[in-house]
Amino acid sequence: MNEEMKQAMEIVSIRILEDAAFLFVEPSEVAARPGPDWKAAGAELRWTGPREGTMRVWAEPSLLPVLSANMLGIEEDDPAAASAGPDALREILNMVVGNCLTEAWGPGPVFHLSVPADADPGLLAGDAEEGFWVLAEERPVLFRCGGTS
Repeated sequence: MNEEMKQAMEIVSIRILEDAAFLFVEPSEVAARPGPDWKAAGAELRWTGPREGTMRVWAEPSLLPVLSANMLGIEEDDPAAASAGPDALREILNMVVGNCLTEAWGPGPVFHLSVPADADPGLLAGDAEEGFWVLAEERPVLFRCGGTS
């Protein structure tokens, strides 16, 4: 992963989770990370332009209704919060990627972002080894960026 993008991801991911989703977020200690049997919800977004790459986010499934409730301004127990959880995760990823690209390379370059999609669960194990972990509301969240060539 490109060093500029890695640094941007570490700064921006926390800021977006705090500011857009109103979550309490802190970088994760190694001891707080889930084990290899972690079943996470994931989203992926690709971009092209002067640099190309992919970012994925993985989150504890129990965090998704909290994420969507906070973003929609509804109660966590509202059925709409549960159903909108995957969309909220994809939107957080969209905001993180857009802000990371600007943070890493400034406002000049033009990037083309794909539509965020569900991530392939088979990629989680590799991402867990190389990604950036945070705790959001004491639940693990993983960001992994690849490419940026």
